[in-house]
Amino acid sequence: MRYFSIVLVMLFIFSCKNEKKSSVEKLNLKNTVFDTITTSQKVKEKRRTISSLKTEYNFKTLFSTIKNIKHTGKKHHDMLTNSSRNFISDIFSLGIRDLNVKTTSYEYKNKVVFYVHTIKHINDTISIKPFLENAQGKKTEGYLGIRVLIFAMKNEKEVNFIDIPANWKHVELKKELLNILYKNIDSDVILCNRTKKCIYKDLRKNKIKGN
Repeated sequence: MRYFSIVLVMLFIFSCKNEKKSSVEKLNLKNTVFDTITTSQKVKEKRRTISSLKTEYNFKTLFSTIKNIKHTGKKHHDMLTNSSRNFISDIFSLGIRDLNVKTTSYEYKNKVVFYVHTIKHINDTISIKPFLENAQGKKTEGYLGIRVLIFAMKNEKEVNFIDIPANWKHVELKKELLNILYKNIDSDVILCNRTKKCIYKDLRKNKIKGN
């Protein structure tokens, strides 16, 4: 009888320890879930603080106000414009099927040809802004590296950008065009010039304090 009582006591103690351990495990699990939620919230908050293009700007509207720029539609094309979906998907780390790209050509003083690409994410519920932000800090290399790219948001869902190919015959005219564009653009943009890393520039004439 005495041994039986001892066994009962030991079983009781062992049972209490297991129950305590189980409750601790549940508590740890709850803490883990809470930590995951907290981390997720912190990530979301961090995403909100990432700098994005603040203004919407349509380059086609700009060109109608500048002398010596003529819209030439589909008159011009080159290797890059023909495969625009490929290189754009690479810049924004998006699948080709996710993008809708429209390209049109322009001439400056009938000698310097350049393009405007308009990119739209096919899923209208997704803004392209996060993908545009990803372009910052990336180098434009290879065939793309000899071009000047100027990105701006066309609206909440679309981005448009100027694509100026190398023009070795009219280098000075190309510089002239760039100076005119920078002078007339009233927007914050991302600039990719030759093989340098893409950088954010605020070209707005009336900048809001704190931006």
